[in-house]
Amino acid sequence: MAAGERTERRRGRRSLAGEGGSSFSPSIALRSIDGHLTRTGGQVMAWYRLAAQAWSFRSDSQREVLIRQIAAQLGELQGRWLHLRVTTRPYPVHMWAESFDQNALGRMPDVPGALGWDGFLEGEQRHLMGLSMSDKEVFLGIEVSGRGMLDRWVDKAAPVLDKLVPSAVRAELAALESEVNHLDVLVAGSGLDAVPANAEDMAWLMHRSVALGLPAPRGLSSVPRGVTRWESEDLAAFTEGVDVFQEPYAPTVQVTGRIRNQTVTRHVAVLSVGLMEGLRIPEVDDPWMQHSDRLPFPVEWSARIYVRRPEDVTGELQRQMGKVRSQIRHYTHDHDLDPPMSLARQADRVLEVEDELTSGLTQLNTRLYGWWRIAVSGRDEEETTTRAQQVVELYRPKVQIEHPEAQYRYAREFVPGEPLASTAYRRRASVTWAAAGVPAATASVGDRRGIMLGETCTATRRPVAWDPWLAQEVRRASGLTAIVGGLGSGKSFLTGLIVYKTLRSGARWTVLDPSGPLAELTRLPELAPFSRHINLLRADPGILNPYRVVAEPRPEHYADDEDPERAWRRERSLAAATRRRLVLDVLSGLLPYEISRQPHTRIVLLRAVREVGGAPDRHPGMVIDALRRHARDGEEHAGVVADFLDERRELPQAALLFPDETRDDPWQADRDYRFTVLTMQGLSLPRPGSPREEWTDNEALGVELLNLASWLTQRTIYDADRNLRKGVALDETHFLSQVPTGKVLIDRLARDSRKFNVRALFASQLAGDLLRVSGFASLVNAVFVGRTDDEEAQAEALRLLRVPTDVGYEQMLGTLSPRPRHDDRPDDTPRQFIFADGHGGVEKIRIDLEAPHVEHVREALDTNPDASRVQVSGAPSYELQAPDEPSPLPPAAPPAHPTNGSVPTEVDGDDVSLRIGPGGDQVITGSTELRAGGVPVVAGDGGLLDDEQLDLLDELDEGWHEDLDDPASDDRSPSNGSNGAHAPNGSNGSDRSGGSAAGDGGVRAGEAGR
Repeated sequence: MAAGERTERRRGRRSLAGEGGSSFSPSIALRSIDGHLTRTGGQVMAWYRLAAQAWSFRSDSQREVLIRQIAAQLGELQGRWLHLRVTTRPYPVHMWAESFDQNALGRMPDVPGALGWDGFLEGEQRHLMGLSMSDKEVFLGIEVSGRGMLDRWVDKAAPVLDKLVPSAVRAELAALESEVNHLDVLVAGSGLDAVPANAEDMAWLMHRSVALGLPAPRGLSSVPRGVTRWESEDLAAFTEGVDVFQEPYAPTVQVTGRIRNQTVTRHVAVLSVGLMEGLRIPEVDDPWMQHSDRLPFPVEWSARIYVRRPEDVTGELQRQMGKVRSQIRHYTHDHDLDPPMSLARQADRVLEVEDELTSGLTQLNTRLYGWWRIAVSGRDEEETTTRAQQVVELYRPKVQIEHPEAQYRYAREFVPGEPLASTAYRRRASVTWAAAGVPAATASVGDRRGIMLGETCTATRRPVAWDPWLAQEVRRASGLTAIVGGLGSGKSFLTGLIVYKTLRSGARWTVLDPSGPLAELTRLPELAPFSRHINLLRADPGILNPYRVVAEPRPEHYADDEDPERAWRRERSLAAATRRRLVLDVLSGLLPYEISRQPHTRIVLLRAVREVGGAPDRHPGMVIDALRRHARDGEEHAGVVADFLDERRELPQAALLFPDETRDDPWQADRDYRFTVLTMQGLSLPRPGSPREEWTDNEALGVELLNLASWLTQRTIYDADRNLRKGVALDETHFLSQVPTGKVLIDRLARDSRKFNVRALFASQLAGDLLRVSGFASLVNAVFVGRTDDEEAQAEALRLLRVPTDVGYEQMLGTLSPRPRHDDRPDDTPRQFIFADGHGGVEKIRIDLEAPHVEHVREALDTNPDASRVQVSGAPSYELQAPDEPSPLPPAAPPAHPTNGSVPTEVDGDDVSLRIGPGGDQVITGSTELRAGGVPVVAGDGGLLDDEQLDLLDELDEGWHEDLDDPASDDRSPSNGSNGAHAPNGSNGSDRSGGSAAGDGGVRAGEAGR
């Protein structure tokens, strides 16, 4: 008889087929996982996932409140063991892509030969995966109960009891239910903001702990639905395939495992936190556990903490007080000497502790001891030890980091349920010191379903996604967005990025860009069929008629109101009043400053405007006619005002206010465009901040035209379905704040943005210009602030961000996008912004448009001047004109053949060669020189124009514009201009969350030095 058969016969039964194998016992101390509870032979722990905590751009008082809240929660856990685990998870690119794709509602069709939606989405994912960024995840295990002898016996007898008495196996966990519920409520409060870990969280924690140091997989196989329990045999899913080795006296351990059917080996070094001097958190220092986030490689943390009971602490503190008092008496009574200052400080601390003991230990004074370990990994031992040294240098000199022996046992400490490797490097302190580590502090801004803007560039690097319509559709908030920054801060680049990516995902945009660089987006192949560019200064007369730029309310927009008819009539009355106020402001702005500031001028204008009314079919010419009638009735000043307005009416650009009633409205037939860019290239605007009395006539007219163009831009949002995602972008909005109706426009867009599902972008050089609009600061949702150098402007920008002032953040705005000082190359580095997402997140971010699939977009948005782009000087340029404006003619020259269009292709010296016709086989030539109205302009001595020549040039320039408006003019040489250049955005850098001077109210962490 075989030995196996004799053994089975002694056991009383024969083995069934398949039962001949040896029983499985996990190689770790853990025996089962049930929901968020883990069991070992002697302990049950409940695991929680801590919410990310914002640290940047908060005041010291707010940070102290956070630390005290965490300390109070830890103080409630007296008599319990805690296991803190900090790990990382690769940014879930596939989850973001899936959410982004599902959120791209009504996206435009693909254009053959251009970048399609699938290619765009794939390019975004590939770029994100190449950045290798990850999210910090913090888990906290709390001891629920120690396990007695009966519990251990039930655990060992579980295979038998599970068949005989199934309820006995789970009786222990059922008895702990009330205690677990108490812990769930305790840690859910402000501070830890923790929730019970779910099954996927527990699986990730186990994988990252058992396979310590191995690369984090992009995605684990999801836990089957409904599975919340792992028995002892199921734990093999975490331990099988992972081996840990250590050579004697080696500074690292070697971890080998399988990832996607490939064997991967990493070396891991475990460090321990040693002596620590008194840290001043938050006045001077950042949370000491957050320091490791600055390293360019992932770092794992594991802390074993025991929160002591008051009765255990009282006796120890009394003995320490007795020692200090004895030493003081030894100096003062025995030797009649003053005690050392260090001893005096200890005596003061003794008095504080004595007071605490007298009044009773509170949660904030509860003591604890624990061990904090740090794990770093590398491909080989050399790389790992180098990274370990970087950690040591990072914390030096305030914190001493030790590299202990017995690395294998220290590495096992990271696994839930494993025993403590050694009591060496124990830290004793208060719960306040432990809370000052703020392990969950990280960069938290944006969402997980919107367009990718870039990445955070503070202590933590994380991708920044932002859905501009999340606030309106989900949070019922405003869609108002401010983009603030000085020249070259990257406002235009950021606006273009937002517009392009949201257009691809289905939004509709109308952009007013006076200088015109964003018009290049309309030429991109994937956007061109759905886009149009209109230069308002060359469009039909009357396109900026003040009466028509204010949209007429539509009845269907008020169907959800309690009384739709009444609401519609109220809005119609409001629109008529807005038109009257707008035409009053515009006509006042056209008058000379000395005339417009006279009280009687306002009276006669107001009377004429009221007579004309506020119907959308009116125009400013009717107001001038009314003034003439009033003058004939004896109102002499009305005639004076009418004369000045008639004079301004003769200006070429003023014709935009007075319609040609013989032409059709071009906007009525062009509502299918998804993207419209309105430009005003060549518009004269005053210097920002200059007083009204210093404006020239052309500058005053320019401000009024800009105001009207802004109203025309917002009109488009009322012509489309209110549920469609729409966007309006306005540049140069600092001038709107100087015009009363401009402030009304900003306020109206802010209030209607939620109702009409609009994201409104207002770009300005100074935050103060927007803050002057009543209620703007309270209505604004998201804010982007670029480089700002002026101190007053910095303080106003922080107010717009809702960030504390006078605590050190003002200077940070001047360090955004640092510019090279000794580099002759153009500064095309991506720009940095402070981004407030509208729901609490504020971080410094770097705008990113560096992916290869959007290189053509980056080139289109590059507004840096570059002379090398001009192949040969003297070639005329032709900009894209509005669909309703006549095509410009080439310079007068005898054509060899009939022409139907021209583009410059060759320039030889002063002769310009143009290839025209469908095949480009027809050539005309001519000479080029500086002309104004067809008359050569010759510089005087020294190559500069004197004052008389400049005056002549102004007159000729006005005549030239008149020629453009005259269909019979033969010499039409349009000029192309720009109001400024902006550089692309972003740059990576470090961020020290500013703080005030050190005070007495800060959290002291020096106790850990004992």
